[in-house]
Amino acid sequence: MKNIFLVLIVFSTLCGCKKKGCTDESAENYNANATHNDGSCTYSAIDSIKILITPIYNGTDLYLDSVYNTIEGYGVKFTTISFFLSQLNNQEDTINVASIYDFREKGTFLLGAAKDYNTFTELQGLVGVDPFNNHSDPSAFDTGSDLNIENAGTMHWSWNTGYIFINIEGKVDTLSNEVFNHNFSFHIGTDALLQTCFFENLSWEQTGENEHTLNLQLDLSSFLAAAGNSIDLKDEFLTHSNNSQQMLSDKVVANFINALSVP
Repeated sequence: MKNIFLVLIVFSTLCGCKKKGCTDESAENYNANATHNDGSCTYSAIDSIKILITPIYNGTDLYLDSVYNTIEGYGVKFTTISFFLSQLNNQEDTINVASIYDFREKGTFLLGAAKDYNTFTELQGLVGVDPFNNHSDPSAFDTGSDLNIENAGTMHWSWNTGYIFINIEGKVDTLSNEVFNHNFSFHIGTDALLQTCFFENLSWEQTGENEHTLNLQLDLSSFLAAAGNSIDLKDEFLTHSNNSQQMLSDKVVANFINALSVP
């Protein structure tokens, strides 16, 4: 009988030496002292972010092909709002190489990425495409890249090396007779017109269990009527970024940068 008790004591002692816990070093709750994995390991979920940009006009959401009024009294319709935002970063971590915003095709969506929103309390980047990528072969980019010619589509000039950085088009009624007699087209590109953008005091909204969304806005009324730099669509309606159109191109770029902001 004594032998049986001795065996039981030894067995219980050996079992007691097996400390249960998480033995996976990649887990959040890894226990270096555990010798037996009890299934309690927990792992951080993959965080993701989205960036949305909402066009507005005089404080309300803008809709393509709808009529708005300019400060000159013209009726105006926007038919195209597209642009590139590239290399968005917080100086240490970069979110993207280049992303196309196309309001007609993709709505307010700019990009999504597997990133932790906590690291992005501010962002800086480029409106346009950096010179190296701007002059690379557009057919050589990965098929998932917005820089690939199939994805860039009309945002790459077929007659010129490089991408269109900003593309804003529409129609305007300069006679106030509800006949939209005038088209406007602002096509901004070339390395000389590449601009930086900066967003601070970012407010990320939780839109999923592990997803946070940043909402930016593009104020098209401010774009046209910037203080001291307004664009009169009757006389200033066309630029393809040629040298002869430099003044209007500069105005379009400056007004666009100021119109794109955190709400």
